[in-house]
Amino acid sequence: MINQKGQAFSVFELMIAGVVAFAILMVLMQVIGGVLTGTDVAALSAISAAVSSASPSGQANAGSFILEKGLAIGVEDLASETDLDRESFIFTLGEFGVVDGSTPDSSISIGSDPDVGTYLEYKGSQPKKKISAIVICKQTNEDLMDALGRIEAGGKQDVSNVTTSSTPGCPNDGVVCCVIIPTKSTK
Repeated sequence: MINQKGQAFSVFELMIAGVVAFAILMVLMQVIGGVLTGTDVAALSAISAAVSSASPSGQANAGSFILEKGLAIGVEDLASETDLDRESFIFTLGEFGVVDGSTPDSSISIGSDPDVGTYLEYKGSQPKKKISAIVICKQTNEDLMDALGRIEAGGKQDVSNVTTSSTPGCPNDGVVCCVIIPTKSTK
């Protein structure tokens, strides 16, 4: 009889140890989760996810992401990450251009290469810069210009350079066209 009571107490101790271990594990998971959510998101991943969310007709925020110095994000990169062609993308400077007569932030630039197309690049003094982006996709250039006009009328974005050659919008009207507008990160 004494032996049976000792065994019952051992099972109870084991159960208490399991509950304590589980509680410690839950606390550690919350700490680890808090550390992991602070990781930097790559620009290409954030922008392509926003494009996929906004396409074929809509608007999405790319959230905060990191642009690394000297690493360009081009239309060819976006085309390989999404189901759209490279002619379906236009970059514009948004808040990084001249807005309401303020001085532009020259660390973010949009370049163009005949072989690669247009690209977004960070040329600042720091190794990386955290920014956000707005992605607007529409199925016709007219709808795209209307959507961009509403944003520009709000006074927060300068989207006046959304053109390819002499026509506003994408060169193939009637095919989904997405404008990527980098904005300053809120975080």
